[in-house]
Amino acid sequence: MEPEILFRKIDDLGEGPTYDERRKRVYWVDIRGKKFHYLSLENSEMKTFQSIGMISSIVPTDRDLMAATVDHGLYLIDDAGKHTLLTEVEKDQKSTRFNDGKADPFGNYVAGTMDLEEKRPIGSLYVLTGKTIRRILENLTISNGIAWNTKKKVFYHIDTPKRRVDAYSYDGKMNIERLGTAVDFRNEVGNPDGMTIDADGNLWVAHWGGNRITIHDPERQKKIDEIIFPAQNITSCVFAGNGLRDLYVSSASNGNPDDMGGSLFVVHTDYAGSKTFTFSVP
Repeated sequence: MEPEILFRKIDDLGEGPTYDERRKRVYWVDIRGKKFHYLSLENSEMKTFQSIGMISSIVPTDRDLMAATVDHGLYLIDDAGKHTLLTEVEKDQKSTRFNDGKADPFGNYVAGTMDLEEKRPIGSLYVLTGKTIRRILENLTISNGIAWNTKKKVFYHIDTPKRRVDAYSYDGKMNIERLGTAVDFRNEVGNPDGMTIDADGNLWVAHWGGNRITIHDPERQKKIDEIIFPAQNITSCVFAGNGLRDLYVSSASNGNPDDMGGSLFVVHTDYAGSKTFTFSVP
């Protein structure tokens, strides 16, 4: 599996690719650039929009809108780029911001916050409906990758400095219980960042500082394969396209002119991905 560069070095901190299957669009964000993009898989058109702040995640909804986390807020965004605030978390906390987030199998938006200094465990993970907010994890430093297993009963989460993927029971009622470690990064290069899951239940984990994505069977705690990229900071990934077999991968710049960080990559795989869930607009 060889990566191809789709868009070369267009982002500072590219993150959070997601797939709007109904509209056949791959979206992703540039957190430090305060912008987001979409690529139409129907006509190869790419558009870029400026956000109103540090946009850290974006997900499809059950309408012709996207939902996104920006700074401390959850917003709806229309096709003109207009942001409409739904709710806020930690709005008086100047030391945190939203980081990674995804829609869950039940139509909620699950998103975590992080310490801006990336040192203190002052972040949390929230389940957001647009009307209600519930904290389900706390004492996080950099809340990152999120995924659910194929049965939608196990939730996987990364707090990057812990260098592991944790597994939790998940019932859609905002109650979780830690089940153990799904992926141990002690012998891996770099740190775990974003992730996705395929139809077989394997986790595809992006390595910040490790120039790769590794594929893991969380039930057997076994690494299956890896994909090497010409960029040091690989940030996240999503399956999209026909059969969900194409992996779209975001990355971040590291300041090296020879490094392809900040590019959007695609990898044509032999695996089928899991569908991206949508947020239910209240």
